[in-house]
Amino acid sequence: MTQKEKMISRGQLFCFIIQAQIGVGILSLPFKLNETAKGGGALSVLIAGAITQLIIILLWVLLKNFPGHNLFSICLQIGGPIIGRILIIAYIGYFVLLGSNVMFSAVEVLQRWMLQTTPRWAILALFSIMTLYLAREKLTVLARFFTLAAVLFVPLILFVSYGLTQAHLEFMLPLLENGYWNIIKGVQDSAISMYGFEMMLIVYPLSEGTNKQRLMTISLASWFVTLLYVFVVFTCLTVFNSEQIKLIPEPVIYLVKSLNFYIVDRADILFLPIWSITLVCSIVSYCYAASIGLSVLLSRKSHKNFTPFVKISTYMIALAPVTPAGIHLFDIAATYASYVFIAGLSMVLLMISLFMKRKAGGLA
Repeated sequence: MTQKEKMISRGQLFCFIIQAQIGVGILSLPFKLNETAKGGGALSVLIAGAITQLIIILLWVLLKNFPGHNLFSICLQIGGPIIGRILIIAYIGYFVLLGSNVMFSAVEVLQRWMLQTTPRWAILALFSIMTLYLAREKLTVLARFFTLAAVLFVPLILFVSYGLTQAHLEFMLPLLENGYWNIIKGVQDSAISMYGFEMMLIVYPLSEGTNKQRLMTISLASWFVTLLYVFVVFTCLTVFNSEQIKLIPEPVIYLVKSLNFYIVDRADILFLPIWSITLVCSIVSYCYAASIGLSVLLSRKSHKNFTPFVKISTYMIALAPVTPAGIHLFDIAATYASYVFIAGLSMVLLMISLFMKRKAGGLA
């Protein structure tokens, strides 16, 4: 296989980032934003999208400073064989934790709306089998599947769009009802739902195009997700009033369930399986990243043999939380880990790389 055949196209990169970003958070985002920003929830999402774009540009600068290297090889370049491997282990742990959290949250939603009597271990096992089968493959195979699965966004958007027939714009007015500060607080909930763009640190070197073209592709993918979230939040906030949303943890599913399509009694039964495919893509991306990290850590050419260990780890972690306190702690750990590894450690690597580049330029 030639080097060009191993690369994914810009269109596939676009779909990969979208599938990695869209997860469970979109279902409950209107509920969370209603608690803080109320009618200004859509503004919170837009601000979170702008912050995400800024982080994407900073990560792009880091990748541009190390052409042809992904996150793990950059860690070795900057930290050397010892510190670099410690950083790789830390990032592997992060990807495993996030993959477990997405899978656990997906199972929680499915148990509430469809599979009430199915034990959690069984649903987790089904997700693990599906994601193991995909995560073992090469990036080109994943990119093709993610691109094919992107077609399913059409029915998802149509389902939500149908809710606009029952919209009342006055439900979300005034936009600044809760004040500027609460809109800013809503940015945190919105940003948490947009995690996944950090996959660019893994797939960027294996994508076609110039640096500017790849940045544009990733940025477009991120803004597509942002605008989709704005649309979903806007629809839910105009279909349900503030008091109603307080009683519905997943307004998006309830919205679809309440719609009358005449030939379909419960549209949510169609919506959830389609949405689950997107979740599978998100989980696969994290498991793939962790497997790649293990292959770099142990100096192996293929990540294929490490994927089962990653999947067993994600399964066991997702199976662990059983009490409400444990579930809350799990979510908090995933949230703070994202802050540390995306906004914290990655920025430290960027500053060190800029210092190294400047020092090398001075010596030259």
